[in-house]
Amino acid sequence: MPRFEVTERRKAQKEQQRRWDLPAGSRLWAYVRHSPGEKQTIDSQIAGMRDWFTENGWVLERTFADEALEGSREDRAQFQAMIALARQGARQVDGIALWSFARFARDQLDAQFYKAELRKLGYVLISKVDDVPNNEMAPIYEAFIDWKNQRFLEDLSSDVKRGLSFVVDQGYWPGGTVPVGYRVEKVEVGKRHNGEARMGNHLVKDEELAARVLLAWRMKLDDNASYLAIHEATHLYSDSKHYSDFFDNLLYAGIFKYHGIRYPATWEDGGRFCEAYISLEEFLQVQANRQKRTRQATHPRSLSSGYLLTGLLYCGVCSAHGKPTTLVGQTDTRRPDTRVYRCSTKIRDRGTACSLPRIPCWRLDGAVVDMLRQHVLTEEYVRAEVERANTILAQSTTTVDVQLEEASRLAKLQQKKVENIVELIGKFGMTDILQAQYDSANRAWLEATSRMNSLKAQSLQNRVRRISMADAQRMLAEMGQTLTDGTLTAQQELVRRFIDRIDVFPDRIDVHFKFRMDAFSQAMSGLTVEETEQKEEGSDVRSLRQVYGRCPHARTLRRAVKHRRSASVYRSGSASVYPWRA
Repeated sequence: MPRFEVTERRKAQKEQQRRWDLPAGSRLWAYVRHSPGEKQTIDSQIAGMRDWFTENGWVLERTFADEALEGSREDRAQFQAMIALARQGARQVDGIALWSFARFARDQLDAQFYKAELRKLGYVLISKVDDVPNNEMAPIYEAFIDWKNQRFLEDLSSDVKRGLSFVVDQGYWPGGTVPVGYRVEKVEVGKRHNGEARMGNHLVKDEELAARVLLAWRMKLDDNASYLAIHEATHLYSDSKHYSDFFDNLLYAGIFKYHGIRYPATWEDGGRFCEAYISLEEFLQVQANRQKRTRQATHPRSLSSGYLLTGLLYCGVCSAHGKPTTLVGQTDTRRPDTRVYRCSTKIRDRGTACSLPRIPCWRLDGAVVDMLRQHVLTEEYVRAEVERANTILAQSTTTVDVQLEEASRLAKLQQKKVENIVELIGKFGMTDILQAQYDSANRAWLEATSRMNSLKAQSLQNRVRRISMADAQRMLAEMGQTLTDGTLTAQQELVRRFIDRIDVFPDRIDVHFKFRMDAFSQAMSGLTVEETEQKEEGSDVRSLRQVYGRCPHARTLRRAVKHRRSASVYRSGSASVYPWRA
């Protein structure tokens, strides 16, 4: 096509984009919308638009209406249908009429983006409510209107949140679904401007569900029962998976967490938002019980790894920057006997993504194993732990025996009650009252029996689990033997039994255990260097990297191998890990 024709076509398109007026007879689409809760309805907007069209002599081709949808949402069905239709080929109508630019969009960027796109396609945009001149100044006026519309939405959201927070601070429920076990009780809290009563929602216990809710918490608190067992006993929800949110809710302890703030403000001093089912201490105990039933999944690659500490190592440098990253084991393809741990972020991004250098496997593995031998797998520590465990078991057995005696007595009483009701049914026949009494008594008997059986199993387990010092010493010797010449799988299992994670830094490692460590005055950390003569397994001659790890000044240290400079491994202390950084 000749350049002249291309230029003329572009000029024509520009002229179409600069159209502002809509003469009589123009064909238009209309777009209307209203948000949830607004008094103005779609029907009133459509009726007003039709009158406006009649006054100006325009032809209404189609109306796009989004009902009960916020203007801040971009995924409005009719709005997107209108935009998609406008994008299809040649311009289908002369323009689009809006009730107001606030109806079009309340997000400033969305409004400007879609209006600019429609105008580039040749559509004229006009608002019934907003007083905007139909000329080149229209986009400037509209920019202020769009800002005002978005600001109105932000101010409205802020005002609503402030008002609801004030309602909660006064001890009233802000609205929404009420947790199971509670119901709303209307309370007059003041008068409106028109003299009508202003009502507040006060949470009270639901008498119909209170017993079952309390039973669910007691089962989790006393027996650490599973969600399935609690569901079968209470049927508070349609499915057992909902009990996770149930036990997460601090409201059952009388404390309401709203927008990240706990109400009432005096909750630490004993103040409560509503009547509680359990105390705060019991709620915390339930969370600890739930944690005991949590299974920590281990990736299959970690289970089949050929490195001792795979899955336990985390880069302390990356974690300090808010990006928790694991360390992975690698083997040098040129030197099969050279094995190191590297930060996975550094492997993936390279460069200066992480300052943690490569760490030889034998160095880190040896440090962890030595720590277990010197501080955990010792006769003194094991003796102290055995005595403590037996003391706890003895106290637990005494407590369980008392509870078992009470549970057995209660189960017999409930069984006798069920037998009496069955006898009455045999004499007088089944009635609605007897049916209800039988169902209630039978449920109570089953719950009491279930608790009694659970306490019996717990009492028997406590008696069986008594630990003798001889058994502890035998297990201690077996674990020491495993660390010395056991298989890699056995060593990995043993290490993971004691250690939860290891944070590795350039100058130390921090070890997090899965149990109490009273033998230490502080957390086990600061593992640094000690001179020793260790070699990588299977290696007769050690390279410089095997001795020192990856050194930025390796070229200047090549002669060190000839002088048999000693290797360095981690242990407890406070020196520097790498000799060139000492």
